[in-house]
Amino acid sequence: MSTKLNEKQLIAVHLLASGVKASIIANQLGMREETLSRWRQIDEFKEALEEATEAVLREIDETHKNLLISSQDVINEALNNKELDLFKKANLALRYMSLIRGKDDITQKSSHNLFKHAELDRFRI
Repeated sequence: MSTKLNEKQLIAVHLLASGVKASIIANQLGMREETLSRWRQIDEFKEALEEATEAVLREIDETHKNLLISSQDVINEALNNKELDLFKKANLALRYMSLIRGKDDITQKSSHNLFKHAELDRFRI
């Protein structure tokens, strides 16, 4: 993260990377949206925003992976539970399979989202 940015700019970077609307950021920071728009033209601001956005996307990706692993652990425990009847196990397995059928691998999706975001940032004015 750039140290050339002032405190308000750094706050704006983190809020923008988190998906907060420019109008809300401007209001919270007590400035005009035009100021935020000018900041977005500054190379250091753009670089800091890109880094912060990638960090947010990595965190989301990591959270999704952890949730997936936890969910699979719970499903695995249920399927291996000797007290759960076969019908319930089959129902659980079928529901799980129907949810993941045709879905991209989570890593592929995340990589695609990071690439797409980087491509969109190149074309922003």
